[in-house]
Amino acid sequence: MSALRRLLLASVVAAAAWAALAGAPAPDPGAKAPAKQEAPLPDTSDASRGLDLSPLQTALVYEADFSKPLRFATEDSLFDGDKRARQPEGVDWVLEGKARAWVAEGRLHLKNESDHLVFWNTREFPADFLLEFGVSPANPNCGLAIVFFAAKGAKGESLFHLDQPRRAGLFVKYTNGPLNSYHTSYWATRETGEPRGTAHIRKNSGFHLVAMGKDFVAGQGAGPHRIRILKVGGKIQVEANGKMAVAWQDDGKTFGPVLAGGLIGLRQMAYSQECSYTHLKVWEVKGR
Repeated sequence: MSALRRLLLASVVAAAAWAALAGAPAPDPGAKAPAKQEAPLPDTSDASRGLDLSPLQTALVYEADFSKPLRFATEDSLFDGDKRARQPEGVDWVLEGKARAWVAEGRLHLKNESDHLVFWNTREFPADFLLEFGVSPANPNCGLAIVFFAAKGAKGESLFHLDQPRRAGLFVKYTNGPLNSYHTSYWATRETGEPRGTAHIRKNSGFHLVAMGKDFVAGQGAGPHRIRILKVGGKIQVEANGKMAVAWQDDGKTFGPVLAGGLIGLRQMAYSQECSYTHLKVWEVKGR
């Protein structure tokens, strides 16, 4: 036995003896270290203003038509057994997770069943864009909704490349799996309905919390709530109901290069139950 191994073993034995004397459980030498607590970040919200689009040029590149039947595929339909076998063709959306999607009275409805869901638009959007949609939670006082954007496989491939694993709405598959993206949680309560109070921006893969602001949706009624996300280069701003909810400048170094074009996906945690969306539009943005 090496000197280092004898020292480690002696430390564990000593800790166990001390724990026994103190009446506490002995430490498990094979246990993982506790999760690192994330330090609070500055509040980047500004309730006095929204997005300033005046210096920008915008060109509409996509508008969802929720007056027509949805053209979408389920993730399971792209698999044969446990192997991704085909890419989505002839559809505008892919639904991941045990959930339902339909349109009625000019709105998109996404309903969680037993799982979380992600509803991907299959179009690759520009690196610089403005996204706008209107959302109405069935229960505005309980739920958590996210938007993924600039999403691609870790090697720059499509999220539906045949080497991509099944994601099935499981959060870790999106935040720590073989894909890169930004995401913002613009509406968030805990499962008990207690408002989290904050809006976040994270960068993936890695689930890096990079910016915090305020949630201007929770407790504000049924909606529709207008959400806008502006990305120009590494500058990301999220507006909710005309107020700046959270903003961040990606320096392209701290957590890897600035992400460029990619897919956009709507996510609902299971306890959100159901949300309807009045519209969804994306503009390409040019300017500073």
